[in-house]
Amino acid sequence: MSELPVNMDLENAEFQNALQLIQYTNSSVFLTGRAGTGKSTFLRYICENTHKKHIVVAPTGIAAINAGGVTMHSFFKIPFRPILPDDPDLSTKDGRIYDFLKYNKEKIKLIREADLLIIDEVSMVRVDILDFIDQVLRVYTRNKTLPFGGKQILMVGDAFQLEPVVKSDDWKILGRFYQSPFFFSAKVFSRIPLVQIELKKVYRQNDKAFVQMLDKIRVKSARPDDISKINQRLNRNFEPPVNELFITLATRRDTVNYINDKKLDELEGNPVSFMGEIQGEFQQSSLPTLQNLVLKENSQVMFVKNDPQRRWYNGTLGLVDEITDEGIYVRTEDDQTHLITREKWLNLRYRYDEKNNRIIEEEIGSFTQYPLRLAWAITVHKSQGLTFDKVVIDFSGGAFAGGQLYVALSRCRSLAGIVLKTPVTNRDVIVNPQVQQFARSANDQQLIKEELDKAKADGAYVSALKSFRQGNWLEAVNCLAQGVAYRKDDLARPEVQRFMASQMTFATRLKQRIEDLEDELALQQKNVEEFAREYFLMANECEVKFKDQRSALANLNKALSLNPRFIDALVRRGEILTQTGDLESAEKDFSTVLKLRQRHFEALYGRGKARFELRHFSGAYQDFLEAAHIQQSDPDVYKHLGDVCARLGEMDKAKTYWNIAAGLNDED
Repeated sequence: MSELPVNMDLENAEFQNALQLIQYTNSSVFLTGRAGTGKSTFLRYICENTHKKHIVVAPTGIAAINAGGVTMHSFFKIPFRPILPDDPDLSTKDGRIYDFLKYNKEKIKLIREADLLIIDEVSMVRVDILDFIDQVLRVYTRNKTLPFGGKQILMVGDAFQLEPVVKSDDWKILGRFYQSPFFFSAKVFSRIPLVQIELKKVYRQNDKAFVQMLDKIRVKSARPDDISKINQRLNRNFEPPVNELFITLATRRDTVNYINDKKLDELEGNPVSFMGEIQGEFQQSSLPTLQNLVLKENSQVMFVKNDPQRRWYNGTLGLVDEITDEGIYVRTEDDQTHLITREKWLNLRYRYDEKNNRIIEEEIGSFTQYPLRLAWAITVHKSQGLTFDKVVIDFSGGAFAGGQLYVALSRCRSLAGIVLKTPVTNRDVIVNPQVQQFARSANDQQLIKEELDKAKADGAYVSALKSFRQGNWLEAVNCLAQGVAYRKDDLARPEVQRFMASQMTFATRLKQRIEDLEDELALQQKNVEEFAREYFLMANECEVKFKDQRSALANLNKALSLNPRFIDALVRRGEILTQTGDLESAEKDFSTVLKLRQRHFEALYGRGKARFELRHFSGAYQDFLEAAHIQQSDPDVYKHLGDVCARLGEMDKAKTYWNIAAGLNDED
């Protein structure tokens, strides 16, 4: 049965490596592992916990239903023929690929929005199909230069267990372009690294010696004594005891059908047929059990669906105790009897939920039937992913596909639970040498670290670019330094240099824009100053010609509203305000002038006079004294200095200043 640990083993080192690569990078990952290492568990964990919008596909209907996804052919409309690397039907010239695939808008939106594509049982996928998916994703995401259109690919499976089924005629065509029919020979993987994570910890078997023996069978390193030890389980005439639940694993479907039909006929009583119900779209090839399920009491059956209450799992064996109107009573291996009712399997398709920015599953069909099938025997292929306690292995005619012997042996929890109907030979240990070569790259810690660092660098570069465009230069430089620290050779790459140079044009454009704005502002300022000058001249005319100080002030106010730094207008307004008695406003205008130009005689003199009238004698004294330093020949300044000193009680100083003023007047 496909029993899973109740609690996920999050301490598993390989599990953590794979999880970090999926969660934090955009790297393509192949998750593999021996039988019973939790590959399917990891897939479900990712689907339930990843923040990425994802799609799950599988090569067969049953595999897709078990993985909670859809078939690759239905999702991508993959043609049932060899697909050439430069297949003309996939060309963008004259829109040929669009006419060939005829994806609707919803499918295109779904492809563009997905972050992660998960391919289960990828070892069964033919090599050219991976390149087909690569081309489709690049075209429909409009990222033609990026492998898989920039999407992350998680592939799950074991090339030692299942291999792609390729017709000889098809391989005559594909063999011209590919080294092997396996997915890992796809040309897309010559452009990106494929990170291979092999789960090491076996949860199915506890016998270390048996696990080691299985490992040798898996990688074709078994010695004669290993084969001999397996053959100790040979019993050609073995017949399973009636009260024990043995299941026969055979390589051929006709052998399995013969055993199940024979065993069913041997039982007493009349057979009972249960017709399953199909609603909507649900292909016959995807049915998890027969639509017309025929059983008798005492039939040996296997569950084909996990129980939410964990009373049984996909692969649990049992005996039919009783068939009633309520349902079917089945006694499981733990001697517990359960009432089994009909279950529903869903056929799904993916849809993009634009409102909530997520990918959702949509039911397009269903199949309702008892989650059971006859199980005195099952094909090795159908036993994939299942676990049994007692197994009869019937390799009559020998193994004919890679990994068959390993799959059959590894279905059982222990060597003691296996009975061989035919002896195992070295010819039954079939392993493709290209699979062996590919497997040597598993768990490359250097590659894993490089991909994780690459993701960290990419994140730092994105932050640097964002800060740069926001004008936060220090933060941009810091982020850039972080990125380079993760990937030290990046700055030497020509494409990175070209990108940085193109982005630096942002600063050049910004500088040019600033200069243009400054020129425009200078022109506007010049025009404004000219208008302010017009108002200033009108103010002079009002005051001199018409003796109209009120109108003069109004025109000066307009001039200063246009040009607040117009010194002549500030001085003139201060003088008029002094004359009209608004001494505080006058002092303020003169002070504004002195902020703009410190040594301005008229402003110092005018403010001194205003302060004198306001009885701010110390300030007035400082203003007049500074004005005298600017124009030493002006008698009025010295006269005012004398007046201030007199008010301060310094009569000697006052007389001195008055004498200077008189002397200057005499010279005039």
